[in-house]
Amino acid sequence: LPVARARGFVIPCRRSRESGIDLIIVSAGLTALICVCMTRQLNGTPEDLAAQFRIPLTMLMQVPHCPGRCREIWACDYYGNIRCFRLTTTKKACLAEIGRDGIPLAGTFAAQPPEGETIVSAPSGREEKVTV
Repeated sequence: LPVARARGFVIPCRRSRESGIDLIIVSAGLTALICVCMTRQLNGTPEDLAAQFRIPLTMLMQVPHCPGRCREIWACDYYGNIRCFRLTTTKKACLAEIGRDGIPLAGTFAAQPPEGETIVSAPSGREEKVTV
């Protein structure tokens, strides 16, 4: 929570079947919707983490993308270490690593989901993950 407070006003949320969001951070010009996920493999590549967190990614993809709003996944291990990633596209889950301050790290590239997986729009208007 101190990492979140350093970025702005924090609104805690309760995760449910309809919402995979744990925190909302409101700052000047940006609202961050954050899903905090626990992992044992924090040092994996962004591709590995994207595969590991495919369900939270799918839930975050349901939030419409617009300027001034970002969707993030914070991967935490059981010792309190954090790696932060921003969802960068709207059609495929694509992660770009960011610092704790929300600024993209230099030299990092966005990771896409494993080959054959994609996000498609369902007839209900929601996006769903399918394996091709």
